[in-house]
Amino acid sequence: MSFRSLLALLLIVLAGCAAAEESPDFFQATASLPGARLALADDAPAGFEQVTLPKVYAYRQQGGDIWLLAPADALAEQDGDGSFRAWLRAARAVRFSTDAGDVYWIPADRDADALAMITEHGLASWTDRDQLAGLWTRRGDALRKERAYEEAIAAYEQALSLNPNLVEAHVGMGAALLAVGRSEEALQHLLFAVQEAPEHYWAQRLLGSAYLNLYRYALAVGPLTRAYLLRPEIPDPLIGAALGLGRSGDRATALRVLDKAQARFDDPNQLKAIQTLREEFSGP
Repeated sequence: MSFRSLLALLLIVLAGCAAAEESPDFFQATASLPGARLALADDAPAGFEQVTLPKVYAYRQQGGDIWLLAPADALAEQDGDGSFRAWLRAARAVRFSTDAGDVYWIPADRDADALAMITEHGLASWTDRDQLAGLWTRRGDALRKERAYEEAIAAYEQALSLNPNLVEAHVGMGAALLAVGRSEEALQHLLFAVQEAPEHYWAQRLLGSAYLNLYRYALAVGPLTRAYLLRPEIPDPLIGAALGLGRSGDRATALRVLDKAQARFDDPNQLKAIQTLREEFSGP
């Protein structure tokens, strides 16, 4: 290798080192954010005020954001009965893992968009992966309710990249995919969800809907029946179960299910759908 090549390689290495040194740590990244900094560690990083554990509750009562440095051993020592850790969960505290210990952010507003704060300030690499996956799932749920289905799908993808086994993300993804007509893809997510959580009402109901959309009528009957048994106060799955039964050849049972459904509904649209199916399954 020539001297010029060696020099170029050395410059690249030095540039990489310089870039690494310039990257901020967690405390630099959060230095400008509002909130009372509370510490349980003996040697708290710069920017954290050292206080005793009981004062955390006082700060909470004042209504300000809290940033709490709480290494696991110190937190366990001062919180023997776990009540403070339970309070952290109830307060929707976001946990970040740093070299100095775990840092919890407790927003003054419980409905604060924690995900937006994390992404805007580049804190994702320190955030607890499972918790971040949950935040992305809730973001997907909110977008889906707004019928922003493609954006919701992207949010669920983020969640599943962090935690591939998160049932709620699979259920939300299945619902969003069904809404845009991608039933085959939805099916895979919903099958995973019911395998992991067979008592999940929405997973079972959406799985039945996916099978109906794909004209796999016989397969739709099981999950829709299970959905009804899980939440018998909601009769809607009965119509889908009857559709699956009738179109897979069991018209007699379908008609009995429609009789049961008719007694549970007073909505004209639902009653019209029941009558339409009754006529279909009573014919030759």
